[in-house]
Amino acid sequence: MYVVIRDHILEGDSLEDLAACLLRWMPPLVPWMLDLQNEVKEQAGEYGSEGQALLAVIKGDREKYKIDYQSKDSPFL
Repeated sequence: MYVVIRDHILEGDSLEDLAACLLRWMPPLVPWMLDLQNEVKEQAGEYGSEGQALLAVIKGDREKYKIDYQSKDSPFL
């Protein structure tokens, strides 16, 4: 599955893989991506995993983390 957020693609077989893809970007190329990384890391404990935190953060702020397009099996639909 994949999701493209503000012209940047995250790709993986699961939510956890998407989160791992996000967290591998060091240093992030754009400021909003650093914000997303920090929010996912901070909320991972609350949601039980980085993948679930990624889902919650993106769904929680559709304006800041605008999805350009995504695969049919994307959990962000």
